[in-house]
Amino acid sequence: MARFLKGIHGAYSGKVGSVIGSSWRGVDYVRSLSKITNKKASEGQVAQRTKFATAVAFLSPIKDLLNLGYSDKLQGKATGYNKALQYLLNYGGVTGTYPALEIDYGKVVISKGSLANLMGAEWSEAFPQEIMLTWEPELNKFNAFAGDSVILLMYNSNKNFFSILESATREEASLSFKLPASYSGDTLEGWVFTGHEDGVKTSPSFYLGKLSIS
Repeated sequence: MARFLKGIHGAYSGKVGSVIGSSWRGVDYVRSLSKITNKKASEGQVAQRTKFATAVAFLSPIKDLLNLGYSDKLQGKATGYNKALQYLLNYGGVTGTYPALEIDYGKVVISKGSLANLMGAEWSEAFPQEIMLTWEPELNKFNAFAGDSVILLMYNSNKNFFSILESATREEASLSFKLPASYSGDTLEGWVFTGHEDGVKTSPSFYLGKLSIS
C-alpha cells in the first residue's frame, strides 16, 4: 500500500487497471488488487483467523467504552478499540488450542491512562444478587481526584452480556447495586477504571476477578 499526494484533479477512488485508489481517515492511498487463489488455508492459518475472530466477537460490543478507556493513550490514528484488540491478541488474551479457544479475562485491558486506579478495589455479593464494590478513597492533586468517575464493566459469561455502571466517584469509596433475578446462578467477570471529568484522562483498568451469583 502507498500513500500519494493529490494532483490538480485531487485524489481518485476506485479501480484503475491493477490498482485501487481509496481513502481511510483522511489518508489517500493506493494498493494493488488482491490475488485470487484457490489454495486451501493451512490449519495454522485457520487457527489464527479463529483466534482473531474470538477476540473481535468479545470486544466489539464494548467498542465505545474501549475508545473512552484508551482516550488519553491514543497513538497515531489507532482507536481505543484497536489498541485493546491488539493488546488482547499480543499478550495471551485468547487461550486454548484450536478449535477450543477462550478469553483469558484476567488479561483483558479495557483502559490505559495517567490517572490512578482505585486502591484496594474489590467486589462481593453482600446479599443475594446485591453487589458491593469497595475501595480506599485515596486522593491527591496529581492523578487521583475526588470527582473522578468510577466505571465498572461486568460481563455475564453465561448470558454473553456486558453491563456498564458509572454512578459513583472516587471519594465515595463504595458502589452497590441489585442484579436482575435472571442472574441467579450466573458468573460475572469484572473490571474497573476511573475517568477524569475532562472526559479524556483515564486510569489503567483493574481486573476484579470472577463472582458467582447465588
